[in-house]
Amino acid sequence: MPLQVILAPVGSAGDVLPFVAIALRLRERGNRVVMAASGRYRALLDVERIEFVETLDAKAEAAAFDHPNFWRPTRGLRRFTERMVLPSVRPQLAAIEARCERGNTVVVGSSFAFGARIAHERLGVPLVTVHLAPAAMRSLEDTPAVANIPAFPRLPRPIKRLLYWYFDRFVFDPVMCPGLNEMRQGFGLPPVQRPLQQWMHSPTRIIGLFPPWFAAPAPDWPTQVRLTGFISYDGPRSRPASAGLDRFIAAGDAPVVFTAGTAMSHAEAFFRAAVDACVRLGVRGILMSAMEGQIPAAMPATVRAFAYAPFRELLPRARALVHHGGIGTAARALEAGVPQVVVPMAYDQPDNAARLERLGVADTLSRRRLDGASLAATLRKLLARPNLAAKLSAAARRFEGDAALDESCRLIEEAAQVGATAGGRMTPQ
Repeated sequence: MPLQVILAPVGSAGDVLPFVAIALRLRERGNRVVMAASGRYRALLDVERIEFVETLDAKAEAAAFDHPNFWRPTRGLRRFTERMVLPSVRPQLAAIEARCERGNTVVVGSSFAFGARIAHERLGVPLVTVHLAPAAMRSLEDTPAVANIPAFPRLPRPIKRLLYWYFDRFVFDPVMCPGLNEMRQGFGLPPVQRPLQQWMHSPTRIIGLFPPWFAAPAPDWPTQVRLTGFISYDGPRSRPASAGLDRFIAAGDAPVVFTAGTAMSHAEAFFRAAVDACVRLGVRGILMSAMEGQIPAAMPATVRAFAYAPFRELLPRARALVHHGGIGTAARALEAGVPQVVVPMAYDQPDNAARLERLGVADTLSRRRLDGASLAATLRKLLARPNLAAKLSAAARRFEGDAALDESCRLIEEAAQVGATAGGRMTPQ
């Protein structure tokens, strides 16, 4: 009987789309796949003919994203937890329980798929936790950058340990743990404290969807971590780019592309700065956003806004990319050999920006300093860097012969085989 894989992503499109790529490849490899996710992705999964179970109402997810607090470093995580993580736990667990075939099922959950984590404990089903970015794993050795404490990675280890504890004790746990532990008590499971410290990671297997050259495993990461590489999915190939995009690109010099991410609905200041920077630099620009209210009403003819374009096709024709620091967007730009200016807001974005800077392919501009003049100056400085072309070429070459998708699928299948005989737990290698 083919292996059944239940995938359970939680988050924005950038969090969900790599799971779609994994599901499609798992199916090509002869497995059965089920996606337990927000109703926002129902239409996409129907197009791809992937069995779908709704774990969060699409309107509820949209309301969570629409609030400006979602994009603040601390308040954003609290709102994400209240509006998306906690409401997904019971439906996620119910979907897994209803479909679990003992000895022939493996669950693949994203960083905050806490219903999948409980299913692992209740049912003994093997669980693979997938982290899209290295910031999901805490470390005192290679400490991720965070938005509200710029010096955090450079602080002494005891101070970092204390700040991790403080964040859990006073910011995350008060929001997450009461509801989570009430559910756990009802299932006969002991309470958990500080779930972000260890519990969020599956003891079966952790897959990091990024390569070691982007973030080498730290000595204090969980031993069950395996890194495979970036996985990108731009949507069904049948979906065309916005009308007029190809004509605009062909009509002049390579444009600078600007995106604040698919979930961001408060990017008015970002796009105003983008237009101003293009005018100051005398370059052409493309603003990528499906939300028309964010786009300035008046723009020069050299700057156009479009709702959609596959980045695999757009970025190789771009002069530079200015973006929010999402790991999927960053990976696409690395593959295309395009210089990046990152304006990080929250979550993993500051750490992704810091790692891109260390590769020599990007510069970071603080959101607090974002305006047309600062953005133009940052772009000008980056594009004039003497060794930029060599750094970009070196990064792009790393994608040649990339097998991250197949290796991720192989590790999932292996976790199912070994975990099934070990009660869902694998011996770290």
